[in-house]
Amino acid sequence: MKPLTLRQEETLKFIIGYQEEKGFPPTVREIAEHFGIYPRAVADHLRSLERKGYIKIHPGKNRGIETIIPPPFSPNTIPVFGRIPAGEPFLILENVEEILKIDPKFFSSGTCFAVRVQGDSMIGAHIKHGDYVILRKQDDAQDGEIVAALLGEEVTLKRLRKRKGEILLVPENPAYKPITFRDNPPVILGVLVGVIRKV
Repeated sequence: MKPLTLRQEETLKFIIGYQEEKGFPPTVREIAEHFGIYPRAVADHLRSLERKGYIKIHPGKNRGIETIIPPPFSPNTIPVFGRIPAGEPFLILENVEEILKIDPKFFSSGTCFAVRVQGDSMIGAHIKHGDYVILRKQDDAQDGEIVAALLGEEVTLKRLRKRKGEILLVPENPAYKPITFRDNPPVILGVLVGVIRKV
């Protein structure tokens, strides 16, 4: 399936959540009211979702939106991502390694995803190898926040430090050195909002 824009993803999640709660899909007007946009803009998003294979629209029906999306986009689950291809949206089905059946609202009101921790670079923050870190999707972070950043096609979890003229990704383990960025800032994927440890 083709990747979605942020608004398309939000629209799809609203449709799925509405259907799960009410037992039937929302109307175009209800979607428009939820997002505070014009029905014509909603219709454009729906056509894009249909073209990309996420929904089917049944013309002439007031509630004629049929979702055909697999479970990873359910609003009551959190997708776990491993390798994240550079230069393309990563919240797409092909990059999902597993699904955590946990309501993301427990951690944040924003879009959440998870990454399984590899290594011991964050043990000082009580984050161990094998833990699942829950992240709120965003492309910026405040100084001192723990972030998931993209380095090539790998995701690294580090504490973000902003200094004059440079940005550092700092491990919470003295055995590792900080990664320093001076000219090009790191690509931030999300900010830590929770940790899950399976025992």
